[in-house]
Amino acid sequence: MAVSPVRIAEAPDLRAMREDEMTLGGLAAVLGKRRAIFLGILAGFLAAVTLYCVVATRRYQATGQIQIQKDSAGAFGLEGSVMGDAADSASDALDYNITLQTEANILNSDSLALRVVQDLHLETTEDYYPPSKTNHARLPSWLFFWKKPVEPLSVPLDSAPNRRYVVLRIFAGHLKVEPVTGTRLINVSYSSPDPRLAADVVNHLIEALMDYTFQARFTATAQASNWLTAQLDDLRKQTESLQAKAITLQRDTGMFGDDESHNVVLARLESLNEALAAAESNRILKEAVYRVASTGDPELISGLSGNTGVGAVASMANSLGLIQSLRAQEATAKAALDEDKIRYGSAYPRIAELQAELNGIEKSIQDEVHRIGERARTDYAIASRTEASARDAFEQQKKVVNALNDKAIAYALAKQEADGSREVYEGLLAKLKQAGVLEGLRSTNITVVNPARVPPPNRPKSPNVLLYYAAAVIAGIVFGAGAALLRDLTDTKVRSLEDLERLTAAPLLGLIPEIRRGKASSRRRRSEDSSFTKTIRSENEVRTATSNYIGSPFAESLRSLRTSLMLSRSSKAPQVLLVTSPNAGEGKSTVSLNLAAVLAQQGVKVLLVDADLRRPVLHERLRLQVQVGLSESLSNEHICPQPMPVENVPNLYALCGGAAPPFPAELLGSRRMHTLLKQWRSEYDFVVIDGPPALPVTDAIVLEQLSDAVLLVARHGVTEKKVIHRSYHTLARQLPQHVVLGTVLNGVPGRSSDFYEYYGYRSRTQISEGWGNEAKA
Repeated sequence: MAVSPVRIAEAPDLRAMREDEMTLGGLAAVLGKRRAIFLGILAGFLAAVTLYCVVATRRYQATGQIQIQKDSAGAFGLEGSVMGDAADSASDALDYNITLQTEANILNSDSLALRVVQDLHLETTEDYYPPSKTNHARLPSWLFFWKKPVEPLSVPLDSAPNRRYVVLRIFAGHLKVEPVTGTRLINVSYSSPDPRLAADVVNHLIEALMDYTFQARFTATAQASNWLTAQLDDLRKQTESLQAKAITLQRDTGMFGDDESHNVVLARLESLNEALAAAESNRILKEAVYRVASTGDPELISGLSGNTGVGAVASMANSLGLIQSLRAQEATAKAALDEDKIRYGSAYPRIAELQAELNGIEKSIQDEVHRIGERARTDYAIASRTEASARDAFEQQKKVVNALNDKAIAYALAKQEADGSREVYEGLLAKLKQAGVLEGLRSTNITVVNPARVPPPNRPKSPNVLLYYAAAVIAGIVFGAGAALLRDLTDTKVRSLEDLERLTAAPLLGLIPEIRRGKASSRRRRSEDSSFTKTIRSENEVRTATSNYIGSPFAESLRSLRTSLMLSRSSKAPQVLLVTSPNAGEGKSTVSLNLAAVLAQQGVKVLLVDADLRRPVLHERLRLQVQVGLSESLSNEHICPQPMPVENVPNLYALCGGAAPPFPAELLGSRRMHTLLKQWRSEYDFVVIDGPPALPVTDAIVLEQLSDAVLLVARHGVTEKKVIHRSYHTLARQLPQHVVLGTVLNGVPGRSSDFYEYYGYRSRTQISEGWGNEAKA
């Protein structure tokens, strides 16, 4: 792949680099990268749960179920009559919910708890203060301080407040009372190491609740009976006094019997009132007839025949009937007269006869009207006199009644008060008799639906293995992910391609996987990363990985790096390659050695120069005997360098660093170094310079002036982010125009996602195969 030359660029802001938005993909990448932390914490939680499940005491839970019925528990339905509206209020949803909660709180009360503890001797069980076991004899007694009672067991609980407090707290911690929502049921549960004891505690607690309820109801009934007995004596005396007063007033008012219907005076007043009303009604009717008759109008008078009051008198009815008959004859005569006048004229002889007949009829009508008027006047006068007589009798009787009215009112009040007092007395007497029956027949409103049964020994309630492991997995995932994210956010090491590209703002020339050399070599490698001390490598480390494992991912990554370098410049491939790193121990010597090897595999001559004059290591890696090194050649112009061929790698020659000089930077920037490089350019196709670190010394900046390409090596998980950022910026600032500056990420784990993202395949199999062969070499 072609990589454009890198120029001096603005150093990216490290703080901005840390503000990348976290996505699900990013979170998965972080978890994959920090899987050791994530899996370690998850395994820790699982191990803790496993340990707890192994050492924890098995606890068994027994559960009983009771039903709270409506508060009408009288055996013969006497509850409603004695307690009034108790049954009605219990049917109310809110009141019933309060009743349910009250029963649940009673189950949790200290009184019932103490009763159960004392009856079942729970203080000597394992949850409380069990007897000392023989295996505890060898251990210090203070290790089991919580198993010792704060007060002697010989002292009763009622007289031992501290021990009682502890016992009640322990009992409450193992007891669970839970009303079932939407029902009248309450679940009562208790856990204990002994399954049979757990069932006994629940059943005994339910029995204690029923006894408590029964006793409370019996006591209430007895108290009501005593109160009713005391009230009855006073009511009986008061009722007798009121009844005597009512009898005396009854005699004074002239009443006979138990009510006012037997009052003679009032009865006569009512009859006179009725007679007065009838006389007044008759007078009004007679007056109306008289007024109509006084008009003398036959038509109005004939209309009185439809009135039932007028028609009730026989003479008046006959007269009204006669008038109606005469009026009919009059109408017939008028019609005949008018018809003859029209037909024959007024001179016709019969006209006179008809006129005489009509006049006779009209005279008869007037006579009858006069007679009716006289009769009506007479009837009206009689009705008026009758009304006046009835009114006088009524007024006289009214005066008599008014004289006795005060006494009648006093009697009515006395009688009402006496009746009320008698009803109260009789009601209380009946209730007293019923309460006496209830004292013996009163029952509780609690029904046992399911008594507590002994749970199976192979199914303890605690520890709940599945629940605990599920909680451990969830907690492990949460805390593991949090720890992985925290470690990633606080990690200052370069651990991904993105980190290196953001820090340098330059393309990555290559990614090189780590070489696994076993535990001993890994410890030596970590020692080299943290110290400048020279160490002697094992025989396997002398060989180059690219020559021993041609098909390994390590060799393939170096070939990819070689290709990137060849195409890094459009005009001509770089000939002089400088390999450096921010600090020592980041793999620059390994990269330079193996890069030179893969270049030599193309059949071209390659010179590998160890320019780290302060700490040369190539002679150790290649096991070469140094006679004349680079430092001697630079110090003395008469000494010519003597590159030596590398064993098993044709076309590869190595020039070791030699003895450490006093001024390495001056030697590397000397004219002698320019001359040697010019000579090497003509003698070799490629010159790979293993340079010193870029930050501790300035040697790398001097050497990059003589190079065509500079490789800045950063080690995965070792190189600090700020260090690679600073070293890249230092090299780029002094970089010549024609020189290519690129980065290489070294020591990437074979299972890392970065390896797959860069090369497009997983290297687990190839790495394991390659490194397995290395162990055999």
